[in-house]
Amino acid sequence: MTNALNSAPAVRPLGKIGRARDTMERLAKPLEHWGLARWPFTSRPDAAQFYPTAGHNEALARIEYLVDARRRLGALVGESGAGKSLLLQEASRRMSRAGRAVVLVDVLGLSTRELLWQIAAELGTAPREDADVPRLWRQVADRVIENRLQQVNTVLLVDEAGQAGPDVATQLVRLARLDPSPAARWTMVLATEPAQAARWNATLRDLVDLRIDLGPWEESDTIGFVQTALVEAGSTAPLFDHESLTALHALSGGLPRQAARLAEFAMLAAAAAGADHVDAATVHAACEEVAWPAEAGAY
Repeated sequence: MTNALNSAPAVRPLGKIGRARDTMERLAKPLEHWGLARWPFTSRPDAAQFYPTAGHNEALARIEYLVDARRRLGALVGESGAGKSLLLQEASRRMSRAGRAVVLVDVLGLSTRELLWQIAAELGTAPREDADVPRLWRQVADRVIENRLQQVNTVLLVDEAGQAGPDVATQLVRLARLDPSPAARWTMVLATEPAQAARWNATLRDLVDLRIDLGPWEESDTIGFVQTALVEAGSTAPLFDHESLTALHALSGGLPRQAARLAEFAMLAAAAAGADHVDAATVHAACEEVAWPAEAGAY
């Protein structure tokens, strides 16, 4: 039997400009169809997309408490897609505006040296490109102490902390113990999924002063997020009916990332069909298109 993938005609890869043009052309017609000034949903977390639900505001308040109370370590725990990255971006924005020295770093795939170099650079120590680990440690520690003497809180927000390799996880423990002074103004927040946090070593878990759980949205949160995003994108009429919004919440499990993704694909499908609104059947069909198969064998 001929393999359909092998028999398909070769497609020339698009460069960056070609991919950007392809994306613009693909979205131009749906934008025109819905009468929008811009696309309401993004595939990557962006602070501009932050939607202040009660749960997310509570998590932000707990992060601010950690900093104000001069606690050393907090753990932001939530399932994939719950909005941890977006929440850290919003926390970084708010605390920077309040005059704190804030570093936000994603540790996925980083080595010890890369981690310390990024922290040193974000703290404004101007590390050399070839700086070694001991030198980077001194630069980070000196800046944290300098900030404390100047009455400035230093905050390290670590995204994907549950994905850190063994060496980097050890460095996170060392960082949590940075500046032993009782007057230290040094706080870290590690974002992770529950199953990943369960695999942390006992030393790191024992250092956590506060666990901040980030749960899924309520139905009213999902509906509010979608409607707000549409209005901000230029919508002057409801594009989703009540049944479709209810289905969108149920199928996304109340996870912000999944809700945004499903809303986007449902809008694209409805526009392609020439519909004047998104109904529940379209949302269900879109979910079947974007859902991961239950088993790898489904591929």
